[in-house]
Amino acid sequence: MSDASNDGLTPGAAGEVLYEVKGRAAWITINRPERRNAMSRNTVRALTEAFVEAGEDPEVWAIVITGAGDKAFCAGGDMKEMNDIAQAGRQVHTPMTGMYRALLEVMLETYKPVIAAINGHALAGGCEIVLASDIRIAVEGATIGLTEAKRGMGANFGSVVLPLLIPRAIAMDMLYTARMVPVEEAKQLGLINQVVPREAFETEVQAYLDTIIANSPVSLRRYKEMATKSWGLPVASALRLNVGPNPYTSEDRAEGVRAFIEKRAPEWKNR
Repeated sequence: MSDASNDGLTPGAAGEVLYEVKGRAAWITINRPERRNAMSRNTVRALTEAFVEAGEDPEVWAIVITGAGDKAFCAGGDMKEMNDIAQAGRQVHTPMTGMYRALLEVMLETYKPVIAAINGHALAGGCEIVLASDIRIAVEGATIGLTEAKRGMGANFGSVVLPLLIPRAIAMDMLYTARMVPVEEAKQLGLINQVVPREAFETEVQAYLDTIIANSPVSLRRYKEMATKSWGLPVASALRLNVGPNPYTSEDRAEGVRAFIEKRAPEWKNR
């Protein structure tokens, strides 16, 4: 994907994914509202490219992923495309195979805060995108769910990650029943950080984003990389990983301390 310009959103894959850098944040939008933002193969490729681009851009300190419209965040994979592939006698994509890393793996390995702005229903692969994000802010009335069992599919990422995020019995209930869970219930389970009214949704997402990017990007990247790479390790091993940028020797650490002493806002250098 090319760099975002001042003229607005930059389209990926025939406009199926929009990419815009606003301030210190990259906004990635699944732009298929007529298909409830279901992901075609081109959509997945463009999303992957967008996360790689955001991860490599030093001017981007955080990332927001959302969907176009007000009906769905993402309804998962494009069933029509999958059926067309099957009817043509070809095999649909199997997770963790092929030339490219899985989108969800790329999201986990993008070492910057990722906020899922869940503007509508997030189902199947759309729910997995939510699970791969760090912070989840949802609009009232939305649902999330790993509905793959209704379609004879596998929820490869969700079946691994969901039991790590919530109690196993509840995770298996969601997987086995394929039920659509109201975001209000998901918040009680700890899967959703905030549930906000539709009319306040964009404002609340931006306000939360502002609280993140007010902090040192060196610290943010350190947190993300340490949290990701230490996942599942014994504490003694995790504490010795020492991965990501070293905040203790950074210019940002010196600036943060100096700003505190001088009672002013810090001016981060991202180094």
